[in-house]
Amino acid sequence: MLLTIIGAIIIFSIIIFVHELGHFIAAKAFHVNVLEFALGMGPAIWKKQGKETLYSIRAIPMGGFCKMEGEDEDTGSEGSFSSKKPLPKIIILVAGAAMNILLGFLIVTSITAVSAVQAGGMSSTIIASVDENSSAAAFLQPGDKIVKVNHSKIHIKRDISFALSDVNENSEYSIEYIRDGKCYSDKFTPMQTTYSDGSTGYIIGFTIAPSDVSLGRILYEGFFQTIWMVKLVFVSLGMLFNGQASVSDMSGPVGVVSAMNTAAQTGILDFLFLAGFLAVNIGVMNLLPLPALDGGRTVFALIELIFRKPVPPEKEGIVHFIGFALLIALMLFVTWNDIMRLFNR
Repeated sequence: MLLTIIGAIIIFSIIIFVHELGHFIAAKAFHVNVLEFALGMGPAIWKKQGKETLYSIRAIPMGGFCKMEGEDEDTGSEGSFSSKKPLPKIIILVAGAAMNILLGFLIVTSITAVSAVQAGGMSSTIIASVDENSSAAAFLQPGDKIVKVNHSKIHIKRDISFALSDVNENSEYSIEYIRDGKCYSDKFTPMQTTYSDGSTGYIIGFTIAPSDVSLGRILYEGFFQTIWMVKLVFVSLGMLFNGQASVSDMSGPVGVVSAMNTAAQTGILDFLFLAGFLAVNIGVMNLLPLPALDGGRTVFALIELIFRKPVPPEKEGIVHFIGFALLIALMLFVTWNDIMRLFNR
């Protein structure tokens, strides 16, 4: 568990560093004065003054920041964030999340490459075999390429399971597939099965064939794995809004470390896959239009773009302060729930 905690700290530090690096690169590109670029929080244990930026490493190896001139107030300087036009502001604000998602893509693509080499092949969307007892046996054949399930486009194998995530005994799914260059459409019902431990579940009634390993295929798989992660974040948020999940189901740092410990026990690739998902998750969540997040700040930049007039910095600051306080309260709540779940195991 200790190694997992250390690994989690390293992973979080990398994710946050990459996020702040995105802001830093974009700020420099638009000639915004970056006053300090820090890794970690708390008192500085190392610092170096650059031409205009103070680079520092802080004592607590969690978090970090990219402090820009005029980020929270109008300094009147040409190099301040507040002096820039709305579009550069938006790019600077979004750059951090974009770098997180890019990091997730690089991690997932690397895992895909290693797994492909180890297995001697990659997953595809081409059918290898069909269970003769399934409803799909009436029309599917080995060699058919699945292109849609329930009107959702299928790019990788994981998209199939994602489209079938709400399966039950009454589910009937539409499926589109290509055979000999022609597209066909039919419907099938997943099969109920009993596993060795006595539990029941549903199987789709066909298996997927492997594909050859190539650089193009690895990049393709990595890209759509990342897209799948983005969709999974939005599905989770949707479950919160429609009542299928509650705030009590959310996990904070303690819950994430626990999940990483479980993943680490199954192998380093699973641990790294979870790290890639966390990078994407943090990137997407930061883009939500909530005060204190990059997405909330982007909303104010969009208001300035639309109405040709910025919201007074002091009023925007109040909104972000309230939002930050609420986010801290939420973090404390989910962390408390995480701790209670650990003790109640």
